[in-house]
Amino acid sequence: MNILEFFSKNKKLILLYCLSLAVFSLIDKVLGIGMIFIFFLVSIFFFFIDKYKEEKQKKVLGALFLIVFFLHVLAVLFLYYTGFQPFSGGYGDYVVYQQQAQEIAARVHQGNFSLQGIGISHYYSVIVGYIYSLTVPDMLIGQLFNAWLVALTVIFIYLIVYEMGGTEKDGFLTGLIAGVYPSLVFYGSLLLKDALVVLLSMFGLFLTIKIIKNFSALKFLGFFIVLTSLIHFRFYIGYALMFSFIISWFLMSNFNLKKRIIYGIIMVFILGFSTQFSGSGYYGYSDFKRFLNTKTITYYREIVYAPPAKILSVQSQTTNTPQTNTPQTNTPQTNTPQTNTNSLSERRTSSVVVKTGFESPLIFAKNTALSFIYSFLGPFPWQLTRLKHILVLPEVIVWYFLLFFIIKGIIRSIKKQNKIIFPLIIFSILVIGALSLFMTNFGIITRIRIPAFLALICLFPFGLEKIKNIKFPLLNKIFTI
Repeated sequence: MNILEFFSKNKKLILLYCLSLAVFSLIDKVLGIGMIFIFFLVSIFFFFIDKYKEEKQKKVLGALFLIVFFLHVLAVLFLYYTGFQPFSGGYGDYVVYQQQAQEIAARVHQGNFSLQGIGISHYYSVIVGYIYSLTVPDMLIGQLFNAWLVALTVIFIYLIVYEMGGTEKDGFLTGLIAGVYPSLVFYGSLLLKDALVVLLSMFGLFLTIKIIKNFSALKFLGFFIVLTSLIHFRFYIGYALMFSFIISWFLMSNFNLKKRIIYGIIMVFILGFSTQFSGSGYYGYSDFKRFLNTKTITYYREIVYAPPAKILSVQSQTTNTPQTNTPQTNTPQTNTPQTNTNSLSERRTSSVVVKTGFESPLIFAKNTALSFIYSFLGPFPWQLTRLKHILVLPEVIVWYFLLFFIIKGIIRSIKKQNKIIFPLIIFSILVIGALSLFMTNFGIITRIRIPAFLALICLFPFGLEKIKNIKFPLLNKIFTI
């Protein structure tokens, strides 16, 4: 079904949408413009999906996209009109991004395309600002854009599952689960760059698998562009993708050993420039020098997000920590400018202290392992210090349920010698490892670890024995899976 056929076969639905648009425009002008923007975004998706060769998959992808996009639009409208924000005290990075995007949109309207003086540390605000210049400078538009990015993300999750040998139903179910994953629903519906980071991560993993299975220069060029973009928006997630690609290539490429080594050396040389373009030096030399030292790691683990009860005990340490080791524009937390005191205080209430233990290699390894467990399996009930923190428990419960089948999927894949799962596993370990090295705040961890968890969720269907017997009665009326 091409895009023209889609619109011709859904005339009644489109007419109803237009009538709804007229009503919403009378009630709320911004919402009316948002509805037009939604229609535009959906049209873009169907324009490109129409190029897909397989008709059956085209229908599945279309249905998956529409379901997830619709659910996230509902989440956006709920957050936008209720102002629901229990974790950041009503002030977070999204406020900074909104201010920057509004300023950029205002400059564009004046014919001024300079970013000087705005104080951006990445181009997410620029992207949103240019969208505002074409629509209205209201946060709702940016949030709807993020909902679209999340819907695109589940499409790549579907494609990853399919590339690993899953069926259309495997990919559809996995994409649907990823689309309703609590942290992705919440953070992906706010004006945060996380939606873009997650999309780039899944796109990069998809290209990694494609390249390992069947190398081509065009695919590698695409991977290089995606990797460079991801490093720009969240460098340590980008590094995880880069090193998972390199390790996976040498371990499981379908080339013979000699060709694998030759191509691998050339690609390793080229990939180093992806960090050079972001100003971090060849292979992130500047970032590694800046962050991988005892003072910086200790500063983040024990001071930045120390719980309120610990703040006084570490005040003396903060004065001794060189500020040059903790730049504000490119930190391992959020890559954003400083937030206000209330926001930092709110974050500290969801922190636990895990000492670095640099006094002994054994203690350091033990404490880092503990931090890894907290990052991967937490937060645990005893770490929830406020009533509002209970809102994170549904995610933890869902994650434990999924993890059972993910582990089964890994075991079965290993038994079947399906090595293509390892890029996802390596990527997830590196992401969680980076988090556990620097962060002990579970509010931020649940946000940053989303790409790692989504990568592992792609392994979920391989641990589910009777997935083919799962029925989708409503969806079967629209298409046959």
